Amino acid sequence: MNIFKKIKNWIIKSYDKPLVLKNEIKIKELEKKTKLQLEKLGRKLGVELDRRLTKSKLINKIKKIHKGK
Repeated sequence: MNIFKKIKNWIIKSYDKPLVLKNEIKIKELEKKTKLQLEKLGRKLGVELDRRLTKSKLINKIKKIHKGK
């Protein structure tokens, strides 16, 4: 009987984990990223960013894209 409780608890614990959104973008952390990292993030969002632009312009574009989704 003890074995069944352990199996039941093991199965239930896997469903009790909190949901973490991997696609969530933290706007405050964008300032800390490099231009290359911002470009990769833009690609994940489906937009090709030009690294020749300033960092602030890249961040503004990512913000606009993220608000639209």
